[in-house]
Amino acid sequence: MNLEEIKQAIKEWGNARTSPKTVLSYLKQGCCFKIERAQFEQWNRNSPEKLHAYLGIFGNKLNIVLIDSVSDKNPAAHLDSIFIQDYLKGLSKEEEGYMANATDGGITIADAQKKMTKWKASADLWVEDKAKTSAGIFKAFLIPFSDLKSQFEGTSNPASAVFLGLNISNEADMILWGLKPIVNQANAALKFGEDGTPVEDLTLPIPPYGEEGLGLLE
Repeated sequence: MNLEEIKQAIKEWGNARTSPKTVLSYLKQGCCFKIERAQFEQWNRNSPEKLHAYLGIFGNKLNIVLIDSVSDKNPAAHLDSIFIQDYLKGLSKEEEGYMANATDGGITIADAQKKMTKWKASADLWVEDKAKTSAGIFKAFLIPFSDLKSQFEGTSNPASAVFLGLNISNEADMILWGLKPIVNQANAALKFGEDGTPVEDLTLPIPPYGEEGLGLLE
């Protein structure tokens, strides 16, 4: 997929976000997406401060477009750092123990669960109200890259699962949970010897936060 197609998909979400009914039809297609270890390693070479997570509509399907903040200054020159992730209906049965594998990180496990529960219970009303504000529904999120490091560095996690939440200020948030390798005879000892993965959430929705450096919105 070329850069113009990716930008067009992001623009399609930008157009859709003024309609609460349309926004909800896309957000209800799934509940989470994954960030893969190989993607983290690609971005980590650039020593970025943030990961940019855009929403994009490809055909009739919502996906998440990921690129690190350094590459996003000139995305045409960093196509290898752009990844399009499926917006998943859920995780596999083997991955569903992510909360049991977690430890308190930038947020406590209990507070992370509260944010996710608040999103599930209030998303319809939140979207309806947010669409009426000057900022409107989010176009993208800024994720501190330090959050990704806590998910992958010093672990054997193959991926991080990212869920939407609502914080105490009633702003949208993203919650990052580390996914442990599926246990088999070859990696059982490694998994047994690892501590849990810190749960993280310090993401900023765009808008209301500034759009400077978001090359895929240009």
